[in-house]
Amino acid sequence: MSENSREHTPWGADGQDVPGPEVTQPPLSPYTQAPLHQSPGGYLPAPFLGNDQAPPLQVPPPGWRPGYRAETQELGYHRLALADPKNRWWSPLVEAAIGVPIYFVLSLLMSIPLVLQAVSSAESPMDAGEMTSTMETLQRSALESPLSFTLMFGSIALMFPVMWLARLIIGPKPWGLVHSVAGRIRWDWLLTCCGIAALLFVVFPVALDLATGGNLTFEPKTQGSTLAVLLLLVVLIVPFQAYAEELVFRGYLLQTVGRWLKHPAWAIVLPAPLFMLGHAYDLWAQLSILVMALAAGFVTWRTGGLEAAIALHVVNNLVAMTFGIYGLADPFVLEGSTWVNLVSAVITQGLFVLVVLWAAKKRKLARTRTAQVWVKDEVTGAR
Repeated sequence: MSENSREHTPWGADGQDVPGPEVTQPPLSPYTQAPLHQSPGGYLPAPFLGNDQAPPLQVPPPGWRPGYRAETQELGYHRLALADPKNRWWSPLVEAAIGVPIYFVLSLLMSIPLVLQAVSSAESPMDAGEMTSTMETLQRSALESPLSFTLMFGSIALMFPVMWLARLIIGPKPWGLVHSVAGRIRWDWLLTCCGIAALLFVVFPVALDLATGGNLTFEPKTQGSTLAVLLLLVVLIVPFQAYAEELVFRGYLLQTVGRWLKHPAWAIVLPAPLFMLGHAYDLWAQLSILVMALAAGFVTWRTGGLEAAIALHVVNNLVAMTFGIYGLADPFVLEGSTWVNLVSAVITQGLFVLVVLWAAKKRKLARTRTAQVWVKDEVTGAR
């Protein structure tokens, strides 16, 4: 007789438990492992007790698999994919197999005008070095040509509808779980984070520059209607471009790694180099991008959603592109950055993270989601 099948009574003369009457445990449901209750007709699930009619057949709940049981867990953002009852370890791989080819085809079709422009401007066939130089020229032309700007940033924004389609087919559901633990974008929190980012990356730097005697010299590369169109495109396209990158690098990748590895550090660190390599900058600028990736990944996990990372990315890119158009900075940082850029990135990104965490604590922002997760049952799975 096991310890779990007897009733404990006061200590006996020999200092040992005195066995009580044996208690028979009711059988468990094969799906949820919940006890079945006894009735005159036998053991029935609790909801069917008292019914005069025969109980209906038990239907397996969504996500049930032999050898698995339901368990309620508090899931951080990086583990939200486990809230999907149809979750499988290989689901993100199939999602990528669907989305990546679609994205490359659409990007190729969208880049045809840029390729034709490069070919028509070349007087002779280009070798690899000339092609790289031409691509850099095209990259810089985005600050002067509305067509180049639209194609360059619009092709990145394509990641949003492609990911939505792939996730609609195979990925974790509902779709909103990629945004936050609330299952949606928390718009008021997003606006708060945008305000924090604007203060740190726009108001304070400009005010500091003016207070120290700096002189902002505007030298726009274009004038008139072209300048107006470029600024309009910055407002219309850049937020979607930044949002799409966050969906992939802080949404899909964070939750993919979190599905396989429980500790959040893996989900934060592993996608960061991929984000860095996706920006063809010089060394110090790429290291600055790595700092941004780590800051965005950490704040996504710590606040339970993408809103802070989206705000950081959107405001940063809006400022960079606007300053680039007005000749105040080189947003593509192809050359000329130094260790000072890295130190500046560490300070500004660190301040952003600290202020966001303070604001999230003040708002008592939800960081986790209570969900039913199917876990392997070591007892029933071994039968």
